[in-house]
Amino acid sequence: MAILPRMHIPQYWAQVRLRHQTGIRHGASVQRWGWSDSSQMDAEAHARQRAQQALDALLNAGSARPLDAGFERMEWRGEYGLNGATPIREEVLERRGETVMTRNSYGAHCLNTERVAIADVDFPATRPGPGFPVKSLILLAIALPWLWLTPLAWSAALLTLMVVTAMTGLFFISQLKKWLAWRQRQQSEQGAASAADQAIARVHQTASRHPDWGLRIYQTPKGLRIIVTHAAWDYQAPEVQILFKELGVDPLYAMLCEKQQCFRARVSAKPWRMGMSGLSSTERRWPLPPEHMQARRQWTLEYEKKAAQFAACQFREQLGNPVLCVQAQNFVQWHDTASKAQSTLPLA
Repeated sequence: MAILPRMHIPQYWAQVRLRHQTGIRHGASVQRWGWSDSSQMDAEAHARQRAQQALDALLNAGSARPLDAGFERMEWRGEYGLNGATPIREEVLERRGETVMTRNSYGAHCLNTERVAIADVDFPATRPGPGFPVKSLILLAIALPWLWLTPLAWSAALLTLMVVTAMTGLFFISQLKKWLAWRQRQQSEQGAASAADQAIARVHQTASRHPDWGLRIYQTPKGLRIIVTHAAWDYQAPEVQILFKELGVDPLYAMLCEKQQCFRARVSAKPWRMGMSGLSSTERRWPLPPEHMQARRQWTLEYEKKAAQFAACQFREQLGNPVLCVQAQNFVQWHDTASKAQSTLPLA
């Protein structure tokens, strides 16, 4: 399997399927993507070349020349370039130097950059506390007076009611204890720092350990985004691994950076945070068949109109080295404008 050496987001895509018929109902089929930065014709030629190579490998496979363990007949997956065989397959919206803006699978805008390090940090998940046992309290309030006022005359129905009431009482006491313990914890933690403050404090600690670094902090709806501004680092830079480890970067984001050999930053709102659904399954894959293009255009018009009312992140502060390298300066300017990071709009 070919490993892509660097970030690559082609402008043109094509898909070719080849089949070698060996009988009326038997044959061998393969499907491959092709791509190009120059023309659709080149993308189609590349797809046909890759499909022919895959078909030849399939037909010639045997004990002497076994197929690669990762061989796929149908190359349906891989729009994010995670399999290492194809680049990122997304609609390209704009290019500025080494940075590419794309529309991701659910419709949001993303900036892709190879040499401006970005770290995403998620806030710790908070679980809702147990609620007050209102239902069991109501049941007890109804059953206990009735039992108290009803003349004692043993029967199966009365015995059953007494057992159910006793069990309800035990359940009520158990849930009440949990609720009181949770309330006590909440009161004791009121003076503690919030999840955002704790995450920001961790970034400050990292900045103090590396005073020559420049770290730019943004708040996202559920975490922080840190952009390295003093130097251009690609993902293979050892400093990036140190940064990710010290900040506790989201493992999924770190894996995406490694597979795609680049850093990504979402700079427009997630659709469901604005009260709309993402692109449908027939409209989200790129490239899109012509019969679905009109529906995609209509969706994007509605999305862009709503997204103008929200910010993807909000700038908090610049730490450490205040001098921005050229790559970071160009990226930050585009990032802050596209994400509305300097505005007071709600985050989404």
